[in-house]
Amino acid sequence: MSNYGGRHSGGRGRSRGGGRDGRGRGGSNQNHVGPKARLKPCGHFVKGSCNNTGCNFAHVVKLYARLDASSPLTESNDQNHNNSGFNNFGNNNYNNKKAMAAVSTVAIWETQGAIKIFTGSHDGYWRLWNTQGSQFQKEFEHNMGGGKVECLRIAENYLFCGFEAVSMSLPGDAKVGMIHVWNLTRPTDPPLELHMHTLIPYAHSSCVTELLVVGDQIVSGCRSGVIRVWKFDATKPAFLLTQTIHGHAREITGLLVVENLIWSSSIDGSIRLWDLAKNGDCQYVITRDTKSNNNPVGHNGAVTGLLTCNMPGAGTFVLSSSLDGTIKAWNGSNGECVFSEDHMAGVVSMALSKDLSGNPILLVGLDSGNIMVRNLVQTPKASAFSLIFTLTQSFSTGHTGAVRCIAEGPQSTFYTGGADGKLLVLQLTADIGI
Repeated sequence: MSNYGGRHSGGRGRSRGGGRDGRGRGGSNQNHVGPKARLKPCGHFVKGSCNNTGCNFAHVVKLYARLDASSPLTESNDQNHNNSGFNNFGNNNYNNKKAMAAVSTVAIWETQGAIKIFTGSHDGYWRLWNTQGSQFQKEFEHNMGGGKVECLRIAENYLFCGFEAVSMSLPGDAKVGMIHVWNLTRPTDPPLELHMHTLIPYAHSSCVTELLVVGDQIVSGCRSGVIRVWKFDATKPAFLLTQTIHGHAREITGLLVVENLIWSSSIDGSIRLWDLAKNGDCQYVITRDTKSNNNPVGHNGAVTGLLTCNMPGAGTFVLSSSLDGTIKAWNGSNGECVFSEDHMAGVVSMALSKDLSGNPILLVGLDSGNIMVRNLVQTPKASAFSLIFTLTQSFSTGHTGAVRCIAEGPQSTFYTGGADGKLLVLQLTADIGI
């Protein structure tokens, strides 16, 4: 792949309609691309080459790899899959192929000039992929103990993994939420494990679904809606639990820190702001009943993720995505909703990136398996949040299930993980007209 190298950042999300806990508007249509786009990518160019000199479609994005980044659902993880609310559309078994466990998270490690990709999936493994020579070969895989791997983060050469596993301290096969931390410069060392207490050797009572690493602190969220704050103590050495925050009624899907407040999102449909300096008190909550000028501004479905967006001269904004099909922008200072855009399909994942000219763009993963690319700010050529193009499995490329995660890459590359068990490696290759 051309111009390969640099740093990536990952994003993740949930499925709509037939998605986790069955929230959203219902079924999906892969052929439905939603609002009109400025460009329509050439399917031949995306997947290889186009020999039509008069081609009317855009030659702006290429697919460099489509990897099997998971394994077929077994009876065990298929039961876990069903318990979490997915219908079979999320892991399609077209052509009578065995349904695959979802790829739920992607994280990138830059080391000694090389880029390595970590993926986590619902088959209970995280995997390491070597990108040398653009071959994307699997270098290593690690079994996390029989549950789902939901989130991977990399900070300062450490790999943070949130997952569920069978607890050895409890009778039977009860699964709990675990967080392990590896020093990637010393891979043979055992990981640090985060425990609530010496007598409670796990991080949460249910699967860890979201992680935020901020300096020497970790903020974690779980399927039951509990948020915990951990701080590293070098004298132990260990991450010690400092705060437990209750308020969400369902799974945590997003965690951010903006102006000393923690923002959190959940499939309960709410966004909450917490002040750690005030014992983690909830300072503000946004729900479907929240109004501005007498108009509802909250999401009307499960909130699937959060992103921070810093606008020079305008401040910090928070983007939230939802199974109701919308992405909303919130003023990071006061929580005011300043923008909302409907995608006509559940939004499962988001990531920020840049085009070849350095203009900020938003990558959007839908429950239909389609991938949208939007302009983020107004330019002389394009209005803010205008839809540049949509990738679909039927015409160019996409997933045959929800796009569970998106990771931004260097040189306008990006990666998507899907409920179909695939990892796609894509790159913008030309000016997209913004």
